[in-house]
Amino acid sequence: MLLDVKKVGQRGAVVEVADGYAMNVLIPKKQAVPATAANLKQVEREALAAKGKKDMDAILAQKALAQIDGKIITIHAKANPAGGLFESIKEKHINEVLEKQFGMSLPESAILLKEPIKKTGMYEIPVVLQQAKATLSLQVAV
Repeated sequence: MLLDVKKVGQRGAVVEVADGYAMNVLIPKKQAVPATAANLKQVEREALAAKGKKDMDAILAQKALAQIDGKIITIHAKANPAGGLFESIKEKHINEVLEKQFGMSLPESAILLKEPIKKTGMYEIPVVLQQAKATLSLQVAV
């Protein structure tokens, strides 16, 4: 399959369909190619390349998170005398501090806050990227 086709198969998959469906629909629309020896080898090469890229991404993610694992970052925010923040701290605020201190920008989905931080204090922030995990300590100060 060259493209994802509903109820038929995913891109890169080798599937068996009726000859007429393949010849009249899938191949003319360039959604699939015949399963010749050359095309099967090409699919295999692409799968190996994709696996290699995924493994490399996982290694890079592990190295990046190793730089911040166990580190303490501080965010200064305005708060009332009881310690309640005037503006809650969200993933984007943590990401901005990481970019300033460590020169790395993570997707906001990698920073796992259960809910926005609304009080001063110390917080443990889990970070997950690919299968790599790290924990940041966040100090929210006035």
